[in-house]
Amino acid sequence: MRYGEQIATDCHFNQVEAARYLNRSLRWFQLQLSGPNPPPGFKCGKSWIFKKSELDRWLEQFRAKPALDVIVDEVMAGLRMGK
Repeated sequence: MRYGEQIATDCHFNQVEAARYLNRSLRWFQLQLSGPNPPPGFKCGKSWIFKKSELDRWLEQFRAKPALDVIVDEVMAGLRMGK
């Protein structure tokens, strides 16, 4: 896998590939493995294996959600403009 290459299929990564896929350092990724909410994966011997779709799902929980007041302001602005 080349950096920046789009990955269309659900494939498996080792730690280095998973960190690269998430655009993070290997050290950051390894720290996440020992944290309270580690990325989903399984250990195969001494190696870790991570499924792309599971990493995507894990990452979604950290997506910033817009504040309610921002949403209300956008809706109100749309109503004022007749949308």
